[in-house]
Amino acid sequence: MRKSLAAAAATIGAVVALTACTPDYAPGPTGTVSDRSAAYFKSGGWRYRLTVTTNDGGRHEFRVTRDNYKHCFRGSAYPSCTHR
Repeated sequence: MRKSLAAAAATIGAVVALTACTPDYAPGPTGTVSDRSAAYFKSGGWRYRLTVTTNDGGRHEFRVTRDNYKHCFRGSAYPSCTHR
């Protein structure tokens, strides 16, 4: 009984830790992905950015999560590319 309770507590703790550490960045504007960049910062790990060209021709660069970066390629429609 104690082992199963300890395993359940460890699982719940891991899930809480992983979801609490997920960054939540503001979504960028709707448009077409025109550039992607990933840079490694020694103190903070990887940082992912997308550049989106909107319908009026404006370019907007913003930070995204790793999953959004992996799903959005040049030429894909943002933000629908994030829902794969």
